[in-house]
Amino acid sequence: MHRGVLRAGLAGALALAPATVRADATYEMTLRTSDTLVGGTVELEERIIVGVKGERLRQEATGSRSVVTRRGARYERPGRSLILDQLDHGRRFEINPDAATYIEETFANTRRRREAELVAAEKALGIDPAEAPPALPVSVDRTGERLRVQGRECERVVLKSTREVVVVAGRGAPQAQAAPSRFAMTFDLCFARDVPAVAEAQALEERIGDAAGRRGPTLDRELRIFARRRDVFAVFELMHRLLEREQQRLGGVVLRWNRVFVGPRGGEPQAALVREQGEVTRIESGPLDPSAFELPPGVHPRHAPPNREEP
Repeated sequence: MHRGVLRAGLAGALALAPATVRADATYEMTLRTSDTLVGGTVELEERIIVGVKGERLRQEATGSRSVVTRRGARYERPGRSLILDQLDHGRRFEINPDAATYIEETFANTRRRREAELVAAEKALGIDPAEAPPALPVSVDRTGERLRVQGRECERVVLKSTREVVVVAGRGAPQAQAAPSRFAMTFDLCFARDVPAVAEAQALEERIGDAAGRRGPTLDRELRIFARRRDVFAVFELMHRLLEREQQRLGGVVLRWNRVFVGPRGGEPQAALVREQGEVTRIESGPLDPSAFELPPGVHPRHAPPNREEP
């Protein structure tokens, strides 16, 4: 799970039917995340603004990151982040406005790098590429509740799933466990059906994901890897992505959400390991400044660290 101020992919927050990008659009959301997967507690508060203009997607975030270590030390750090996806040029800019630096990567290079990471992980774990991807039973409760979020009506739907795993030592568990541990994940969502401005943004994000090799068969391969690893972080990723798939099958735009991942921690058999709360706070259609979708003046390139997104 990304721990930067800006999350590069927002498909998990907003699931909706395919659409064609036709007009400039903007939407804004707030996110609050509490994460105790790897020891200590990390809390993020983010304000994210997404803009679409033609074949270009702009994602800007401001927020703060608060960390409490295992020994009780605490520190806080504000931050800003900006991502520009230019589908017309086949590239992405990841920009740090505070440091005035950026990383540029083509979608073709992203595909090649991701393929190499997947092949290496499959070889290390002995995964047969022909085996079926893992699945989980997911309960879908259409509660019948109708709520209003920012003046728009939405339907409350709750998705739940559980998984029992003999956890190996790794991220989230310093020691291997002898008996299976029970994990549960809940998505409490409020769906709206007619939000074309957000649908246009999501349609472009899906096309960018296709160009960068982040969708389709790649997702099935990632699921096999997470299912085989069995550390707590991998259990979280597996369950989160499978529930996202179920969310996407429901269609519509999620205007408000509360996602919780529960499992053993310390002496507690069922503690909240990850909690994410979010809400779409503004949706607009109208002309946007083309310069906002270009690399800002005064920023300088920096080299990308190797293996930035290992499965």
